[in-house]
Amino acid sequence: MSRKTSLKQFLMKTGRFSRADEATEAIRKGKITLNGLPVINPNYFFNPKKSIVKIENEKLKPIKKLYFILNKPKGHLCQKSMDEKSVYDIISKLKLPPEQILSLFSVGRLDRDTEGLLIITNDGRLSDSVMQPSNKITKKYNVMLEKEINKKQIRKLENGVIIKVNNRSYKTKPTKILPLGKRKLQISIEEGKKKQIRKMFETLGYEVIHLNRISIGSLQLKHLKIGQIKQINRSEIMDKLGI
Repeated sequence: MSRKTSLKQFLMKTGRFSRADEATEAIRKGKITLNGLPVINPNYFFNPKKSIVKIENEKLKPIKKLYFILNKPKGHLCQKSMDEKSVYDIISKLKLPPEQILSLFSVGRLDRDTEGLLIITNDGRLSDSVMQPSNKITKKYNVMLEKEINKKQIRKLENGVIIKVNNRSYKTKPTKILPLGKRKLQISIEEGKKKQIRKMFETLGYEVIHLNRISIGSLQLKHLKIGQIKQINRSEIMDKLGI
């Protein structure tokens, strides 16, 4: 049985739109037809294998799935931006057709000042699997603090601490921390709340001065330098993520 999708989701897979609001606008203006009839509801669900979608009489279809790993530089956003540096500045330099470039997005986000591993794809199902908490995919980070931390404080972090998430108190799940020096640690987490690692250390009075994600599951950067992007195949990424 083919999986149904919303009309907006389908349009975003065609590479014709760089933002979801552009796709929504095209739908609401009646530019999109489904089996010859205009549909103005962006959240209308249908079976793509049994339907023909057109924009102004031009047939649309999803483009092939693509997978990349990117070593995100510090100072870059993970969302598109006209005013600030973004990972899309790097993605846009790939030697791909424009529609494929437009279809790519990052799986999850790293904050502006965090470096390291990002998965770049146009595969929504893969993104959903990686972000799904029940899949328990471990992400590892190297952390540098502004001052030394002792074993007692490390144990507190491993057992879970209270941080603020959307203005609510949230206790982080147990984690594993490997000391790499007096101020350097490696932390492994399965969850991924916004700025979680920075907030965890801030709770105990420590400032994170450098944060680098080194792996997702068993997927690693290896020798990929800061700012570099590399294409990988689907079977490799699925195997290394264990999904």
